[in-house]
Amino acid sequence: AWLRLDWSASWLRWVLCGAAACVPAFELASSLAPSPELGLGALASAAPTITAQITSLDDGLAFALSVFTACASGPFLEEVLYRGFLLRALRQHMPLGLAAPASAALFALHHGTGPGQPTLPLAALGLVFSATFVGSGNLAVSILTHSLWNLRVVALSRLR
Repeated sequence: AWLRLDWSASWLRWVLCGAAACVPAFELASSLAPSPELGLGALASAAPTITAQITSLDDGLAFALSVFTACASGPFLEEVLYRGFLLRALRQHMPLGLAAPASAALFALHHGTGPGQPTLPLAALGLVFSATFVGSGNLAVSILTHSLWNLRVVALSRLR
């Protein structure tokens, strides 16, 4: 089945390692990008991003629903699409060394559509999510890793 959610004993280790890899991957890619000022701080404060819109909400219910969307349903749907479906489909036609970057690039282009949106760092995140999925064989791992990344970005934005 292409949508494999497995809660075996190693999933937590994969999630924690993936979450730990996100920040250095994002920051390294930001330093290599044409505009190195687009690091995590810029991602958290770039406007008009969804993150900026979420963190500006004063209504508690609207904020909670927005955080749920950014940290739960969004990562679930994106990981099902980009890792569960697209990456697996690409792997049937090309080696993993080409399929993972292709999936990550499409993931980044999906997100980095406006000024101030860091496409290369988001592709690096896509590679981390791909690595957690492929390494663990478990889509739930990439979903949770993606959710933790988004939660971190929202939390840092809210603290600013």
